[in-house]
Amino acid sequence: MNLLESAGFSRSNPYYVVQQGKIASLTLMKDSERLDLLKEIGGTRVYEERRRESLKIMQETGNKRKQIIQVVQYLDERLKELDEEKEELRKYQQLDKQRKSLEYTIYDKELHDARQKLGELEGGIGDYELVFNVQASEESTNLILIIV
Repeated sequence: MNLLESAGFSRSNPYYVVQQGKIASLTLMKDSERLDLLKEIGGTRVYEERRRESLKIMQETGNKRKQIIQVVQYLDERLKELDEEKEELRKYQQLDKQRKSLEYTIYDKELHDARQKLGELEGGIGDYELVFNVQASEESTNLILIIV
């Protein structure tokens, strides 16, 4: 019903006024022109215009849908790459932690060995000091004997 009302037909006005000369021009029109006039009178022109607009909107929507699909595919690929990088980072962090632990163990062992050698050297120096003191005291006694 709305389609007929949009074309100018309604139940409240059963009379239609035709302008002077319209009927004569209708008889002289080509078939295609007459078809266009009938489409305009029947309201199909409005339908066709709306149909064209709807098809245009559907085409635009289809294009946007394709673009969205491409973006989603790109995001999926990027997400996979980031997951792989995340896994690599996790492995790297684990290996780095293990490396630091091993380095600490090596440094601790080297420090322990160095302290042990230092202790041995200090003990050896103490023995040398005793021998040197004993020799020095013997020489000083010898010197005292000679001087007297």
